[in-house]
Amino acid sequence: MRGLLIFSLLLPGLVGANDAESIIRKAVPYLESNGVMWMQERKCVSCHQITSMLWGLNETAQTEIGFDRKKLEEWRKWAAEKMAAMEKDPKKKPPVDNIVKLMAGNYASKEFSEFANWTTKQTTNDHWKAGGQLPRQKRPARETDEVTTMWAIFALTPVSKEDKKLKATIRKARAWVTEGKPAVSTEWRVVSALTSRGKKQRSQRIKQLLDWQNDDGGWGWIGGKVSDALATGLALYGLAQSGISDTEAAVERARGYLAGSQREDGSWKVPSTKTANKGEPNPISNYWGTAWAVIGLASALDR
Repeated sequence: MRGLLIFSLLLPGLVGANDAESIIRKAVPYLESNGVMWMQERKCVSCHQITSMLWGLNETAQTEIGFDRKKLEEWRKWAAEKMAAMEKDPKKKPPVDNIVKLMAGNYASKEFSEFANWTTKQTTNDHWKAGGQLPRQKRPARETDEVTTMWAIFALTPVSKEDKKLKATIRKARAWVTEGKPAVSTEWRVVSALTSRGKKQRSQRIKQLLDWQNDDGGWGWIGGKVSDALATGLALYGLAQSGISDTEAAVERARGYLAGSQREDGSWKVPSTKTANKGEPNPISNYWGTAWAVIGLASALDR
């Protein structure tokens, strides 16, 4: 009995699936209202706002919580049309980060089926370069490109079976990523696990991700730093996709961190990942982190 008591003290903040559902329900109205506002006012498919909104709400729709599928289809169509307009404009091209996040987060959605063909035109020296504001993030530039490349590998691999050109592109991209230096960001470790090949490699990468879990149950944007909802949501998603049970202590501790740090409006206060912002939270980083918290929580629930 004493051993069990000591063990429980070493695992603070254990939160089960029912509590996770409550956290998600509280966050969804914030995601929806602020995401729709972005569509109406900014009219752009941003990587941090629209792609993460659709991903979060789609993950929620797969659980018992559910979400209005008509709304999702309407917003997916809106995003697809915006992306298609960029593809047709000779002065623009759809950012690869947006393409692969829309594909990965809206699996089986017909609206984004043609996106895979666009990505093969955007490789640079056997990899994909991060676009938009992502190169300004607080981590090595090469690492940011590696993350974009691994997200592309993750999203495109399921649709590359019948496309020899795409399969060859992915094979070259994998080789390019393996030549990089050790990473500093939790996101890198997450997508590294997601794109692992074989049980042994996956197990090693999951262990590396778990090694960065903080005592409060969360993960930091940079490994070992202060926990935040963005990194914690990413980690939960990586664990769920790798087959980690939603009853594992690491998952329940992460839920405990998110439950304790969620704000009254359903969002989380999240430090900006951009170097220039010096870790100060802002509306964009708060939204992005909140979306990933929902994605991670929802993906970890039994379907």
